[in-house]
Amino acid sequence: MKFMNSRILALSFALAAAVSAWCAESTSAAVSKVPRRPNIVFFLTDDHAWQTIGVYGGRFLPTPNLDRIAREGMRFDRAFCTESICGPSRAAILTGKYGHVTGAMGWLPYDPRHRTFADYLRVSGYQTAFVGKYHLGKEAPQGFDYYDILPGQGVYENPDFISASGRRTVPGYVSDVITDLSLAWLEKRDPSRPFVICINDKAAHLPWIPAERHRKMFEGRTVPEPPSIAGDLSKRAEAVQLSWLRVDQLSRWQAKYWGEPPTGLAPEQRRSWLYQKMMQTYLGCVAGIDDNVGRVLDWLDRQGLAEDTIVIYASDQGFLLGEHGWFDKRWMIEESHRLPLLVRYPRLIRPGATQPALVLNTDLAPTLLDLAGVPVPADMQGHSLRPVLGGAAPKDWRHSIYYRYYATEFALPPHYGVRTDRYKLVHYHGPVIADDGSAVGELSKVDRQIDEWELLDLERDPHETTNFYRDPAYRDTAAELHRELEKLRRELGDNDTGAGLNYQGRLGPMTTGPENVPEPKVTR
Repeated sequence: MKFMNSRILALSFALAAAVSAWCAESTSAAVSKVPRRPNIVFFLTDDHAWQTIGVYGGRFLPTPNLDRIAREGMRFDRAFCTESICGPSRAAILTGKYGHVTGAMGWLPYDPRHRTFADYLRVSGYQTAFVGKYHLGKEAPQGFDYYDILPGQGVYENPDFISASGRRTVPGYVSDVITDLSLAWLEKRDPSRPFVICINDKAAHLPWIPAERHRKMFEGRTVPEPPSIAGDLSKRAEAVQLSWLRVDQLSRWQAKYWGEPPTGLAPEQRRSWLYQKMMQTYLGCVAGIDDNVGRVLDWLDRQGLAEDTIVIYASDQGFLLGEHGWFDKRWMIEESHRLPLLVRYPRLIRPGATQPALVLNTDLAPTLLDLAGVPVPADMQGHSLRPVLGGAAPKDWRHSIYYRYYATEFALPPHYGVRTDRYKLVHYHGPVIADDGSAVGELSKVDRQIDEWELLDLERDPHETTNFYRDPAYRDTAAELHRELEKLRRELGDNDTGAGLNYQGRLGPMTTGPENVPEPKVTR
């Protein structure tokens, strides 16, 4: 009996050991099947035109590091912003919401009570950092353990930074310094926890000042002009024809940095001189962006983190580089409204993928939460891109997007509109300070009220030269677009058609522009 008890006891121990080993092996296998929580590196640049990036057909300069993100990940061909201006787009990216919800309309700051994706990630265990241009008010960025931000627009050389320790000047070129600070934080992070870092460059915002190493890269070269630089807008809406953000007016902004064009030039020669100056300095800034993106990608490789890190590259909006005769952004024009968006995440995205789905900057916050395993708040208006990152967009993906621009500066009227796969319907409304173009270098003020519709057909007229709104052949299309526009406005809760008119009064006179950039003073 004693022997039997001993044998049973031995068998019990052996069985227990076997079960324990099996459970441990099963638990280990189960844990290994649970996806690692990804790290996140989010590059956001300023006014970076998608048409200057190699993978978007850019022919101006090589961008090997940006191209690498696309080659190893996904290129989005139809990514758009909700309002093509710095602050509102940045607020939309951080919160996943439109400006009429957060308050970030035109130059108005957003209400920081609207939580950012970093808020949610930090609560879930992420380490969070923000370095570079914030431009959303005087408060510290919401949801970040560490921040080192530029005051306002910041400057290109020897920039000031504001952190929890106060304000200081950091010697060097701004793109390089932002990357230095970012890498320093990454080196000091807790390697046992996932991280998210937002690396927000000042480039390529005007006044364009490249790093010393890039200032002569276009010496002796002529940058080709876009075919539409002459700016024939005779078939477009009157509201579009009024803007004085034209290449031939660039000396109003940049004379301090470039000097004035030589005297005695014909108007076309003067415009070409200004265009070459713009492109040489702008593209020099883009070269600095690409350099520094490469530094971070190389660091991820050295640390063995590339497989488990989501890398996003985006600009806050696009930028017009002479198309239609313009520079700058703001318009619901393809070069302005559309932004570059490149995403690499080897655990989900097939290398070299392209995505034609209509996506918005409000989609980025819910996407990051979704991929990190954090529930997406119901009040975020964007949609997680997880389904489209895996391949083709699902059948129920959006087929239209809504846009709204609020300000009245630079002779651009407030406007809002809808874009589908093929068409745009835009309503220009409100006050305009117009330049009649009668004298170069002189600002002629013409006060008027605009109430005008425009319909653009991107299939028939991809360069957006003609307004088809009053063409009888487009009557049914216009009616359908009106219905779609009103549907989107209801869904998004933007029912105040007069908000653009009230915006200026709430903000007060806009007689000063961004820091370090003199803006012509206009009489309101």
